[in-house]
Amino acid sequence: MLYSDLQIAHCIKMIIMILLYYKKICDKIRLNLTESQRVSIALNAWFSFQRVTYLKVLIYWIDVEFQFREHLIEFTSFNIEHINHQLMMKLMKILKNYAIKNKLFKIVINNASNNSILKEKLEKIMSRHEFRWDRTQNFINCLTYIINLVTQDFI
Repeated sequence: MLYSDLQIAHCIKMIIMILLYYKKICDKIRLNLTESQRVSIALNAWFSFQRVTYLKVLIYWIDVEFQFREHLIEFTSFNIEHINHQLMMKLMKILKNYAIKNKLFKIVINNASNNSILKEKLEKIMSRHEFRWDRTQNFINCLTYIINLVTQDFI
C-alpha cells in the first residue's frame, strides 16, 4: 500500500545521516579501545569479476569488563593495481585513526602470496616507529581460507 503522506529524505540527506551515524559508532569504538590492552585485526580481501578488490577489516578486543568485542571498521573497494601498497596504506590509516599501533596484538589474513609482502612492509614500518613487530609471530593465517584451498585442490 502506498502512503501519500510518507516523507522520504533526499539522498544527500540520507548520506549525511549515515555518515554521522558511522562517525558516532567510530567514536564509541575509539573510546572503548582506549581502555583495551591488546587489539587484533582481521583483514579479508577478495576480487570481483570486474577486477575490483574489496577489503573487509574487523577489529577484536577484550574490554575492561572482560567482554569480547568485535566490529567491522572498514569495508571498501579499490583498484587491483598496486594492491600491496593500498592494503598497507589502509592498515596504517586504521592503526592511526583508532590509535592502536602500540596495542596491536595479532593480524589474521588469508594465505595469499601478496600478504607476505604486506607482512614485511608492516614489520619495517613498525620498527621505524620504534614498535617491535615480528611478522612470524604476529600474523595468523586464516584457517578457513586454508581449508578452502585444500578442499579446492582435493576436488
